[in-house]
Amino acid sequence: MNPMEKSQKPHESGHSGEEKGEGKMAGGMFISRNALLMMAGGALGALALVGLGKSAGKMRPAAVGAVKEGVAFKEWLAARFEKIKEDLEDIVAEGVYEHESETVAESKLQDREAELLDKIEKMIEAKLARIKTESKGE
Repeated sequence: MNPMEKSQKPHESGHSGEEKGEGKMAGGMFISRNALLMMAGGALGALALVGLGKSAGKMRPAAVGAVKEGVAFKEWLAARFEKIKEDLEDIVAEGVYEHESETVAESKLQDREAELLDKIEKMIEAKLARIKTESKGE
């Protein structure tokens, strides 16, 4: 028997393709199970698109409202972020200012201490010089 005769006589093997769930004969044409599932899925998809087209008018206000709330949230979040950023910048600027102020104050204090030590040293040298001249004069 040639391959053409085998494919034309599925019932001779004791069971047909229908019993296996492999496909169906439709008007003398063999349709596989996968082809049937694809056709059914396509038909359901087409029906879903038609249904969505009709209900899109009802869903539009809800979608617009959701987008509006999303934009409002984004703006609120951006404003909060900017506020936090400004606060951090202020804190950093204040810290830098205080550090520089303390550094300048310490520098002035060190300069003043150096001046006082120089004056004390000159006074001591002057006293010692006077003591030496007085002791030589005696």
